[in-house]
Amino acid sequence: MSVSRFILLGLFCFSCKFATAQRDVDTTGIKKALSQIMERDQYIRKSDDSAAYRSMIDSSNLAYVEMLIRNYGWPGKSFVGASGNYTVWLIIQHADLSTQQKYLPLLEASVQQGESREVDLVYLQDRILMREGKNQLYGTQVWTNSKTGVQEFWPIEDAKHVNERREKYGLEKIEDYAKRFGMEYKIPEE
Repeated sequence: MSVSRFILLGLFCFSCKFATAQRDVDTTGIKKALSQIMERDQYIRKSDDSAAYRSMIDSSNLAYVEMLIRNYGWPGKSFVGASGNYTVWLIIQHADLSTQQKYLPLLEASVQQGESREVDLVYLQDRILMREGKNQLYGTQVWTNSKTGVQEFWPIEDAKHVNERREKYGLEKIEDYAKRFGMEYKIPEE
């Protein structure tokens, strides 16, 4: 056998072994870690006593999620369950813009494979558009206007048809979504 054929055979066997190892991973520990990450992520957003630690906790959560993605690709529902998959998305949703942009294509692919929820992709797309200073598409992003101190929707592209786009992804009407934030929203007529 030639050296090149030997090397190719070795690479083939290694990749088969690696692929098998991925399928055979015991995800119990990963799921538990993601559950703890979800608890920490939500606690720091709901409790005033840990606001000072938000950056540190977010950074720690992101490091773990990025390690998972490096090792296994975007962790889909069949790998980490629906809750674990949601947690991965949430940590990316709370990350900085460059991190969100980096992982958007992986989430898109996961959605196309039925491994992640379309609605999570919609929220991430709107968050990225907002951070890029562009109009959002689905009206998922609310911000506090620094001049007025009032919560309002980030500007929406073609706002007249926002409910049609929202309906496509199973989102409630924007008027109902606004009520969750104690706001009123009226679709523009023109």
